[in-house]
Amino acid sequence: MPGHKKFKTKVLSKQIGSARLSFADDDHMKEYLKLTPGSVSVMGLMNDPEGHVKLLIDSDVLKDEFNGEATASKLARVREQMEKEEAQYHIISTLDDIAWILNVRGNDIPHVPVVLSFLVIGKEDAMWFVEENALSDAVKEMAAECGITIRPYEDVYAYAATIPENSTVLLDKRKVNYRITNALSETVHIVSKANPSQLMKAIKNEIELENTRKAHLLDGIAVTKFMYWLKKNVGKIPMDEVSVSDYLQSLREQMEGYRDISFDTIAGYNANAAMMHYKAEPDTAAKLEPQGMLLVDSGGHYDTGTTDITRTFVLGPISDIQKKHFTMVVKSNLNLANVKFLYGCNGISLDVICREPIWKENLDYQCGTGHGVGYLLNVHEGPNSFRWQYRPGFDNPFEAGMITTDEPGIYLQDQYGIRTENELICVKGEKNQYGQFMGFENITYVPIDLDGIDKQYLNAEDVKQLNDYHKMVYEKISPYMTPEENEWLKEYTREI
Repeated sequence: MPGHKKFKTKVLSKQIGSARLSFADDDHMKEYLKLTPGSVSVMGLMNDPEGHVKLLIDSDVLKDEFNGEATASKLARVREQMEKEEAQYHIISTLDDIAWILNVRGNDIPHVPVVLSFLVIGKEDAMWFVEENALSDAVKEMAAECGITIRPYEDVYAYAATIPENSTVLLDKRKVNYRITNALSETVHIVSKANPSQLMKAIKNEIELENTRKAHLLDGIAVTKFMYWLKKNVGKIPMDEVSVSDYLQSLREQMEGYRDISFDTIAGYNANAAMMHYKAEPDTAAKLEPQGMLLVDSGGHYDTGTTDITRTFVLGPISDIQKKHFTMVVKSNLNLANVKFLYGCNGISLDVICREPIWKENLDYQCGTGHGVGYLLNVHEGPNSFRWQYRPGFDNPFEAGMITTDEPGIYLQDQYGIRTENELICVKGEKNQYGQFMGFENITYVPIDLDGIDKQYLNAEDVKQLNDYHKMVYEKISPYMTPEENEWLKEYTREI
């Protein structure tokens, strides 16, 4: 689809992961990062070519068409949780929580649309510590309407020291930096718990869910067109791991509402794919040949949401054992996507359902099976995840509206890596005398490469699930393909 909007990004000299965003304020860290504040905009704002911020939609449309919940409502819900903890103040330093509560998006971190700031919520007012000169008039108006006072970024430490003695402060010590907690009076009672907004933002509302489906349709069009191009041209034109990543990004950039990639693309050919977080560099990128497999893990930010997808593409002849492993990974992915379970199950309960076909081969992928995904936010989000080992803070039951990746894999060092990743929305099923049954809606719309499937390793139910998935993909994607692409798409979504 023609046309796109994109962040006018100012990046840090050192990239930091989303897990560390809350620590980026310390003086030494700030010097290390050589921080330059970037521009900030309410979701729906963009920088025009002259660098001016302009409002594309008014606040009512913003609420209804993008977020589904006003900032004032989110603040009220957080305050309800504060009251349960008898807390007069809530200090937040995790940037995705702040962005979600305030309905603000920025570009201070590469590929993570957040703004460097701190938020302190009181019982009736709030303080937002941020570079004010980076804010648009629309953002300032939103803050004023919600009783939020904007103060200089560095003032958070002095403010923390003024919180009255004997107050109760809700914060997450795993996230808030030492300098803030150390500034609090010794008589302040700290309730250290996960931010209430963490679970709130993980449970997407209906507006967010519908928008995310739209984002995945756009992403599915781009990735399917990439798959067509790759399969048709490998061995005919020069390709390497970097050039194909760039081509995939160029296809995403053509999609309506595109903003940015959601993380640096991982494109690993043959043995390089065995390294789960491999990053190809121009000088050393492997050349692609019409044999073996290429793993591509990528995603995008769109006006309507964030995506994360992995496909392993068969570029030519592969061995029987590679086909077996490819098929086992697909079987594992389908197992989880189609599971039914009673409400109360968490990622520990469900992970083994995905992992079991691979464990039967005495193999394991030694990482989690899936992670939560933010709504035009971090591509990695908690607390929902799939993992078989207990991890504090990640044991919440799955709730309807949570979006989680389903990404099993097999990685053999110095040989090859295989991963298939889709995103799943948790949905309610039937409720009866046994309780509330739950399941998943698959929202990733890209073919799984049938050239890697060996049907002898699939049972009748597996085959039905794969055929049903590919039927959905064809119905979703075919209206946006050229006639030539559609002929190819029919072949790669055919029943097996």
